[in-house]
Amino acid sequence: MRRTWFAFAFLLLLPTVVQAQSGNPLHDQLTDLTEQARQADVFRIFSGGGLGCQAVTASYFAGFDRGRAAYWDFRCSDGAQYRMSLPPQRFARLSVAVCGALGGGVASGPCFQPVGRAPAASGGTGMGVQLAGGQQAAPANSRFGAVYTTDAPMAAFGFGNGSADRLAVNTAAVRACQAQAGPVPCKFQGEIVNRCGALVQGVTRHPNAVVMTSDLSTMVLARNFPGLGATVQAAEAEAMEACRALPGVTCRVAASGC
Repeated sequence: MRRTWFAFAFLLLLPTVVQAQSGNPLHDQLTDLTEQARQADVFRIFSGGGLGCQAVTASYFAGFDRGRAAYWDFRCSDGAQYRMSLPPQRFARLSVAVCGALGGGVASGPCFQPVGRAPAASGGTGMGVQLAGGQQAAPANSRFGAVYTTDAPMAAFGFGNGSADRLAVNTAAVRACQAQAGPVPCKFQGEIVNRCGALVQGVTRHPNAVVMTSDLSTMVLARNFPGLGATVQAAEAEAMEACRALPGVTCRVAASGC
């Protein structure tokens, strides 16, 4: 579930070796870089480790644990989020975990939040929660929803709507998606504000399945189609119309609600 690389591979990417100021030399080296250089070096680590990250677009220092291990979070251009764990020993192994990977505890999330601040940090299930527009202001008494999915061919998803708690509905949606997806990263697809929403999936039968059922193992995802509307029916209709334009797939309403 978690991928690891030797720390010296990371050190070789950095231009200088600085004196440890925090008690964690790897963290100090990462901190000493500009944001652009940090993203470039971490991208090379991800590429060398086989992660399908096209570019690193954001970094965030989440804090230290009691053992002085440092945790850094990174977002890729495709929306995937990863947490890098940097041990305090100079030549120890560093590790990278998918945000939301089950059983990872603080090592896999919650990402882009300070270590120990989020409810799931001690519960063993992390999540990468992304709020639309950096949590833009919404009218009073608004209701919120969120959609998270995996990329094709996996049809995992998480959907929630109608909550007054913006963070809670995002957290629940990504947790539901990640419970289906395991180590495959779930990605933020969109936020719903004061609207009804739907998620339609264009799927085909898995080659190893006799028939296609609601079980994810019997289907192959071609594409996800989110929809919005004043009613559930309108949201489903918008998503179904887009899906039906894709030839050779079965269009299924995966989730909907107001």
